[in-house]
Amino acid sequence: MKLRLLFFALLSLFVLHNTSTLKADTYPEVIFDNSLVSGVYARSNVDYSGNSWVENLNKHLLVSDTLFFTPGNALSLQYKSGNHGQWQVDLHYSRQKINYQVDLSDFLLLKVYVKTEHTEKKDLPKIAIRQRGSQTNTLNLASFMESFEYNMWVNVKIPIASFKNLDLREPISAISLYQNATSDATHQIFIDQVEFLPRNSSNVKLSSPAVLSSITAYDKQVYLQWQLPLTPSIRYIKIYRSENNKDFSPVAIRPITMQSCLDFVPTLDKTYYYKIAWVDYNYMESPFSEVKEVKTQRLSEEQLLDLVQSAHVNYFVENHDINSGMYLPSHRKDKAVVSVQESGNAVLSLIVGVERGRLSRQVALSRISKMVYFLMKAQNRYGFFPPYFDGRIGLPEYPHGDPSYDVVATTSMVEALLIARQYFANEDELESDLRNRITKLWENIQWNKVVADDLEDVLIDKISGVDSTAKHTTLGGINESMNAYMLAMASPKHAIPLSAYEQGIKKIDEGFEPVYHSIDSLVQDSVRSLINPLIWDSLTLMSKDSVTMNRVRTSILKDTTLYGENLVFEYKNNSLLDLYRPFFTIDPLLLADPEINFKEALQNYIKVRKRRDNEVGVGSTNSDIWGFYQFRDSIGNFRINPAIGPSAIFVLPEVGKKAILALYENYGDNFFTEYGFRAWLDLRNNDVSEEYFARNQAAIIISIENARSGLLWRLYAEIPEIKKVLHELFPEAEKSE
Repeated sequence: MKLRLLFFALLSLFVLHNTSTLKADTYPEVIFDNSLVSGVYARSNVDYSGNSWVENLNKHLLVSDTLFFTPGNALSLQYKSGNHGQWQVDLHYSRQKINYQVDLSDFLLLKVYVKTEHTEKKDLPKIAIRQRGSQTNTLNLASFMESFEYNMWVNVKIPIASFKNLDLREPISAISLYQNATSDATHQIFIDQVEFLPRNSSNVKLSSPAVLSSITAYDKQVYLQWQLPLTPSIRYIKIYRSENNKDFSPVAIRPITMQSCLDFVPTLDKTYYYKIAWVDYNYMESPFSEVKEVKTQRLSEEQLLDLVQSAHVNYFVENHDINSGMYLPSHRKDKAVVSVQESGNAVLSLIVGVERGRLSRQVALSRISKMVYFLMKAQNRYGFFPPYFDGRIGLPEYPHGDPSYDVVATTSMVEALLIARQYFANEDELESDLRNRITKLWENIQWNKVVADDLEDVLIDKISGVDSTAKHTTLGGINESMNAYMLAMASPKHAIPLSAYEQGIKKIDEGFEPVYHSIDSLVQDSVRSLINPLIWDSLTLMSKDSVTMNRVRTSILKDTTLYGENLVFEYKNNSLLDLYRPFFTIDPLLLADPEINFKEALQNYIKVRKRRDNEVGVGSTNSDIWGFYQFRDSIGNFRINPAIGPSAIFVLPEVGKKAILALYENYGDNFFTEYGFRAWLDLRNNDVSEEYFARNQAAIIISIENARSGLLWRLYAEIPEIKKVLHELFPEAEKSE
């Protein structure tokens, strides 16, 4: 009983802090601080020719976890600069969602440790900055070293103004190191903390001790919480750990945007001791906090599921725009671009958080109310919203130059708000007001304005804000289109005919399916979240060419058999998340379709995908670790999407639970954090994402909850307008109950 109380006390700590910035593992201006996995740094690329050479593993730099400037590792660069050869090493900027741009007054800083004592200044590499399609001149690294010493960390500080051919409007893609003077000797240096910093940063001395508020252990995770003073010179929190309360070693650093973190420890039923220090911009430390001790202890499987769900909820609790309350997919210096579609996922996740005691009802109510106030004032067309807004000023944001209003994004948001309308059912003034405002938004959507030409029961995916003659693809199939059609048929003022179930949901336009539906949802997030306009432009062009084709809508029912299972919708190599998404809110048993048993169909598709993944292999010998997508690059790396296997729990409870526990048990040390599972895991290349994707986090939260309590399914089914449509679509279902 004591363990259970302690555990739920810990879970409540996850959501005490409500900040407005994106929670990342480090700052957007940092190129490298640590490799998240041991052995190699997968975001480096090594290339050499002739009689030159660079030590590498699979073309990646090795990392040192015993010698580093900031814990827990540094890059190892061992090289030979032959007189008939060349070498180059690229440190890629991996935070693709954050378009970091430098200012001319900034500095590029890095820490260098010269290991080989025969290495001279001229033997150190040259350095350059790479941007998309361009590169600066190269500079001698040694020319900017504050001193030249062996076997100690030396500061390198390069003014950005020293780099020529730098486009300040373009984001940074990589830092490149090049062979300099030739030599017959083999040299080795270590590199750490590669970052851009402004000219003037605070130098206020950190004289007060750090404050470690609390630590709590569960399983092999230790949760630390601290209290930060309003001191502008604090840049990092440095965490020290000991097994004997005497010998402390630095184990991690965290940015000041975080007020808590998880530390993965190697042993259960063991006592650990912790202390922390503040770190300034010159990496000078404050006096230590008081030491706190904790003993790890194993949790049951159900408690681990609680933990996993809570951490994912915490992602949405902390990651939002303070002005609008909306979900913030990227942290930019110039604006706060918020996502309408993923804000819908945030609403559902907050409701689950309240139900599970992860945050207070009042906190969730306030946040959702802020979103509704924002949307009521926001620009729309026929009640539909664009995919993105600038949360600070409330105007649409068109990152790819397409001024359109998105039907699916609006559906995601409004459907979630209708569920919130059901959940916040108390008769007090605040909850009553929220329900009334949600109803106004809902009634304002003119679904009959987004039907295809010459059709009254088929929806299009978006409407243009500038071109009324623009043609767009039609919605259909077992994907998020279902949610749109259900709302459109249920609309209290602007409903489309019930025939949309057969003509819209159960048919697709073979002449054109959105290009992004053929790409895994992780790639969708990367392509669609403000980061890669070149890729998006090429997809958009493909889309425009495709919509000129004659529309031929055909049935989705195309039986096939694969891996011993019958697939009623044919087999397509899309992400299972596309198939899961409608059933975040719609209980598959609600759809009493005489032609389709939706629950059985979903189960069969999951079994087929798992069997295929297990057969192909993704670098794991554990059959419960599955759910990969092939990243569309020249290498074709297979990466595991951590939401695919775990989210199967809503229709295959044991399969989903085993996937969750296998990922946690096998890769919890670097793949699971205070915000849940990271975006992807690449077992073949020993790499893990530094990011989190909202769709992934929401899928895991919602699927676990529906598997356990059916909360969101029940709330959706109780929406009066939805209940009416279901009765009209499937009257025989009620008779048979």
